[in-house]
Amino acid sequence: MSKVGIIANPASGKDIRRLVSQATVISNAGKIDVVKRLILGLDATGVDEVLVMPDPYAIGLRAIQALDRHLSSVKVRILDLDIQNDPEDSIRATQMMREERVACIITLGGDGTNRVVSKACGPIPLLPISTGTNNVFPVMTEGTTAGMAAGILARKIVEEKKVTSTMKKLILLKDQREVDIALIDLVVLDHSFIGAKALWEMNNLKMIFLTMAEPGVIGISSIGAALRPLRREAPLGLLIELGPGGNTVRAPIAPGLIRDVGVKNHRLLRPGERVSLPFLSFLIALDGEREIEVPIRKPFEVTLGMDGPKIAHMDRILKEATAQGFFLVNGKRTQKGRLRS
Repeated sequence: MSKVGIIANPASGKDIRRLVSQATVISNAGKIDVVKRLILGLDATGVDEVLVMPDPYAIGLRAIQALDRHLSSVKVRILDLDIQNDPEDSIRATQMMREERVACIITLGGDGTNRVVSKACGPIPLLPISTGTNNVFPVMTEGTTAGMAAGILARKIVEEKKVTSTMKKLILLKDQREVDIALIDLVVLDHSFIGAKALWEMNNLKMIFLTMAEPGVIGISSIGAALRPLRREAPLGLLIELGPGGNTVRAPIAPGLIRDVGVKNHRLLRPGERVSLPFLSFLIALDGEREIEVPIRKPFEVTLGMDGPKIAHMDRILKEATAQGFFLVNGKRTQKGRLRS
């Protein structure tokens, strides 16, 4: 039985950066529309079942109710999950989807949403759709085609290894043990309390660790892109130390918010290399959000791992399925699968 999971974060696209920058508010009504199109795309490809994470705004439930009798035969089910309206909801929903053996998980959110889901998804490929603020990890795409791509992958119409790749991650260590991870950026701030979790002020930034720094991105990784562009496929990371005495770069750290940032030095970071965090009192932000307070000196380290979450590439899936004749309604196919109409 082919199954796909959908995790739509109701909190993504609504943080304080809407007040301090020109970031767009992503409404839950908009997310409901995306989920509807995802389900229709999944239904058209012949997926048997779709599992949806529940949330306080009933994004998944409202999408199902709106579709009513528009679906061919796919079964759509809301997970039986006692929601707490916090990031643990996504983790527990991902664990349930993994237990139900979904072949792919579609996420609606930003970098932070995907960081949380990646903690529990294991070998299940993610297909991340951007509905957050810092959107380096997920991509902007249409829900219909994203649903079709996930369905093709779930039905094994294409070989997974041809259309997926494993991403990098930054690992935060304390006393030699993993504390947390980041998919795009891990930032050390000279602060003593978390306050608003979203990161947009540059004054207190001391160190930046990046898995990628591609030109054209928004957020902390844009600082790295202005210094030393680094592709997401490259087997390296980037370490930046901020402060006077070096270069100053101009970077878009949030939509419409462009800042000049002083950089003391920067260098490449190799997989497995451990870097100690030297500050006596600091905060650690993971993928754009302040998460961890360190009030006294602790033996924290950061290292680059090459075993991050597996990503399903929509363009590769659709190209491969097209080459196999999957989308032909009348004509010879090279696969058993068929496109529902």
